Amino acid sequence: MVTALQPDLRMASEAPSSGTAKRLTLGDYFAQFADLSAPYIEYDNGYRSWSYTYAQVGAAARGFAARLHAHGIAAGDKIIFWSENRPEWIAAFWGSVISGVIVVPVDYRASTDFLLRVEAKVQAKAILIGEEVLLSRSETGPPIWKLAEFDWSPTPAATPQVSLQPEDVAEIVFTSGSTGEPKGVLITHRNILSNLASPEAIIQKYVHWFRPVFPLRFLSLVPLSHMFGQALTMFLLPLIPGVAVFMRGHSPHEILRQIRTRHISVAVVVPKLLNVLRQSIQQQFPKASIEPSPGTHWTRRWWFYRKIHNHFGWKFWAFVVGAAPLDADTESFWTRLGFLVIQGYGLTETAPIVSFNNPFAVKKGTVGKPVEGTEIKIAEDGEVLVRGASVSPGYYGAEQETNAALSGGWLHTGDIGTIDETGRLTILGRKKEVIVTPEGLNVFPDDIERVLRAIPGVLDAAVVGHDHPHAVLVLSPAISSEEAVRQANAKLEEHQKIRGVSLWPQPHLPRTSGTEKLKRNEIQRWVDSGGALPAPPPSTGKESLVDIIRRYAPGREIGEDTTLDQLGLSSLDRVELMIDLEQHLDRSIDESALTGSQTLADLAHIAPAPETAAFPTWSRSWLARAIRRILLTVLLLPLTRVFAHMRVRGRENIAGLTGPVLFAPNHQSHMDTPVLLAALPARYRHRAGVAMWKEYFDAHFHPERYNRLASFANSLIYWIVTLFFNAFPLPQTEAGAGSSLRYLGDLISGGWSVLYFPEGERSVTGELLPFQPGIGLIAARLRVPVVPVRIRGLNRILPRGAHFPIPGQVEVTFGKPLYLRGEDYPELVSRLEEAIRDL
Repeated sequence: MVTALQPDLRMASEAPSSGTAKRLTLGDYFAQFADLSAPYIEYDNGYRSWSYTYAQVGAAARGFAARLHAHGIAAGDKIIFWSENRPEWIAAFWGSVISGVIVVPVDYRASTDFLLRVEAKVQAKAILIGEEVLLSRSETGPPIWKLAEFDWSPTPAATPQVSLQPEDVAEIVFTSGSTGEPKGVLITHRNILSNLASPEAIIQKYVHWFRPVFPLRFLSLVPLSHMFGQALTMFLLPLIPGVAVFMRGHSPHEILRQIRTRHISVAVVVPKLLNVLRQSIQQQFPKASIEPSPGTHWTRRWWFYRKIHNHFGWKFWAFVVGAAPLDADTESFWTRLGFLVIQGYGLTETAPIVSFNNPFAVKKGTVGKPVEGTEIKIAEDGEVLVRGASVSPGYYGAEQETNAALSGGWLHTGDIGTIDETGRLTILGRKKEVIVTPEGLNVFPDDIERVLRAIPGVLDAAVVGHDHPHAVLVLSPAISSEEAVRQANAKLEEHQKIRGVSLWPQPHLPRTSGTEKLKRNEIQRWVDSGGALPAPPPSTGKESLVDIIRRYAPGREIGEDTTLDQLGLSSLDRVELMIDLEQHLDRSIDESALTGSQTLADLAHIAPAPETAAFPTWSRSWLARAIRRILLTVLLLPLTRVFAHMRVRGRENIAGLTGPVLFAPNHQSHMDTPVLLAALPARYRHRAGVAMWKEYFDAHFHPERYNRLASFANSLIYWIVTLFFNAFPLPQTEAGAGSSLRYLGDLISGGWSVLYFPEGERSVTGELLPFQPGIGLIAARLRVPVVPVRIRGLNRILPRGAHFPIPGQVEVTFGKPLYLRGEDYPELVSRLEEAIRDL
């Protein structure tokens, strides 16, 4: 029996006709939001964050369009995007679209070989790369442009006018997929725009209820190289308008921190990541594994899990899940906790939405109803067939594959599904992955894998087979393969029972990048070969663990037994290494665990970080700022000027600066900070934070080492200094520098300038002491201008060891701002030190 499913016409009738009628192309859509003043993108690179409005992205897109024109890249030409999610990706995408240039996105975790094959096939005119990939320039290949060097400044150059048509190709998306040879899917302007009508109708109906909690922030953890990642971030969010949040890495600790601190409303994830978050929550909150009594009212259930909701933050309410099937157990877990799980169904070939659950009428286990303009039909063999305006015209340079996939006017999805009485679609599995037993019964591998993964000690599982299920497992030492199969078979139907089992010889089963789908063909070939050692994965553009370590010890012999002590890493090196490891291993790292005896082999299994200590964020509250302004104006600065008779030079060097600045003065006295604040213009004086030597307040941070009086006195001074000067601790000799660096980044991201003394201690003679290397790393990673400052005379007014100042002359000189870029931190520090000596 063939079942057909039409779109929800009631939903379609509510879509605003005026907006959609004007959107014939993506250029029309871009024009509708490109000048909005609302916030659009927030990006955290692990050190600090940046924010951009729709108007800023629009201006940058037009500037990129002008750049394409200047380089002779015209409509119909193709450029490759090979990068992690970042704001420049989106600005460059829209700049390409309005120029008629075809975007070819490639997952940043794909192999270099895959990238080069795509580049050769499409004859790309340029390759845009991010910071998480490595690609050397070829003399014969296209130019390589770094997105990190993207120009966000408004450009006076005129954007070339290009006539766009609905059937024009906007992008070609090459999918590595879990089976078969990669194919380039042609995506037209019409394909993408056809997906907007149904979501827009829902947004228009309900958006007014959410205005009190605007802006709605969506944490996007799906690569923009995938259509699912693009759909939410670039095409649906402007309809609200909402904010897209990008972050580096995918450690559960950091994801939860971002959700909580950035007041995220919705997280966009793939099922694999949702399972990882589930495990993290169950470890932190054992109560998450306990089910309240059946029939418990949702309000009591919410109260039962209130600590978990507090951990996420009170604005967070939903996960949008796609790109792969979500097992029912994981969906039930999050639903039970009181979070909404919104599933949809789509393919790259449908740009990508076929159906989705209305967030306000979700039915568990289904992927919702088709969007407006899309029809779904279930074929005789159970395959889901789709047709409509969102369906791609075909594959790039592959006529035979196009004809096979679009046979009879319907897109053959390769998925097996059913339609329930409410008109909602449920996906059962992949047609090619279904195992047909000799009795003619269908076995869906997903069903068996779900049972296997629920068994303690089973780290991962895949089920393949020609006529009977065969399990391929990754196990912990706590369980044997036979025991795992025995427990699974006790819960499976007769035709589902596992007949054979193999242990995968590597820590992880092979999966596709981004969507994390199992590569079943590769696993089946391995089983058929008798379990021969699988071929090593292809080289990717991302650094390996060994590559990361070599950056800190160039030219050294490095092996698994090499220790950090043998590499001679400084404390600053360890901080940077910690952050690089977090991004490489996708989990938070305990900085104190980076001991000198740690070997390279140990780093891959290093302990996760505990909850970080709280920093004095209260000092930036409105009340603290008001008290500080009064104290500075009425008491501290007038008192400072009584003793320090100041002459200020070089103020013209900072007059034209906008945004946060890193002031780098030499260090002579405890009076340096009030003198600098007195010398600064008011716009910096009242929006500045001061880095203070954490070890000076050892009795405050480690009261167990001191008597009560010493601890109290030290703590009192700490709180006074924090209130008066918005100071924060920065360690020089103990763990915690990574957390301090992140706090410093938060200050910069919030528009606060920072006073940072690169010498690290006070000079007795007034001559400069050797600079610590931290200032080079901070300036380069935070991408903030550094203003060199020279102080003279304070070592005589309040010398080191003195308790009361003596009036005298002081000179403060501001130098020209430096823009320190690159990774040669000693060289950057030398430039700054030379600039201060020359003042």
